[in-house]
Amino acid sequence: MRIIRTALAAGVLAAAAGLALAAPASAAPCGWQGDGTQDYNHCGTTNVMLTVEHVFGDDDHFCARPGMNNINAGNSPYNTWRTTYAYYDGGPTNCFYGWYR
Repeated sequence: MRIIRTALAAGVLAAAAGLALAAPASAAPCGWQGDGTQDYNHCGTTNVMLTVEHVFGDDDHFCARPGMNNINAGNSPYNTWRTTYAYYDGGPTNCFYGWYR
């Protein structure tokens, strides 16, 4: 009986460890993804104004909503290769989603 309990406990622990490792691997980190996708993952609960840096040094602003935002999708005035980085620096919140010039 002792062997069965030990084997069962080991199996439960192994299954729990597998589940614990699987969840974080699929979650994207907060902020600029930096993987060539032009994505920004906003982990907050309200819209925020991002500063968006471009290849030619001219910064613009983009209002991101909670969750994953593709900076150069939708109403973007730019080609995807131009954007090099985006970040939140404490700007306005509760803005309307999209580009601001």
